[in-house]
Amino acid sequence: MPSAPKKTAQTIIDSGNDYLGALKGNPSGLLEAVQTHFQAQQSVQQINKGHGRIEKRTVCITHRLDQIPDFPGLQTLIRVESERQVHRANIIAVSTETRYYVASRQWIFEHGSSSTSRWL
Repeated sequence: MPSAPKKTAQTIIDSGNDYLGALKGNPSGLLEAVQTHFQAQQSVQQINKGHGRIEKRTVCITHRLDQIPDFPGLQTLIRVESERQVHRANIIAVSTETRYYVASRQWIFEHGSSSTSRWL
């Protein structure tokens, strides 16, 4: 679901299913509103090392939808921040990326686990 357009999201909800879609540049202003008003309620961090790389991901979720434009069935906003370090010949190249997602179900992180999440 490339940009989770409203019509597609509504069709999914109307069929009794749920969606998880990436937010990319879209004309409705949803991505911009999420970037501006996202307030993390829960987060989990994962670090992977190997093959000359260190990858760190922080996943944050929120159910606070104040100041977020209406979107069919929206229950959870998700932010994934990634940092990747590549070590080669005494040079460390660092890249970062932040991605946002929308979900029609409430997503929570399980208590007592730093890497497990589930739908409610």
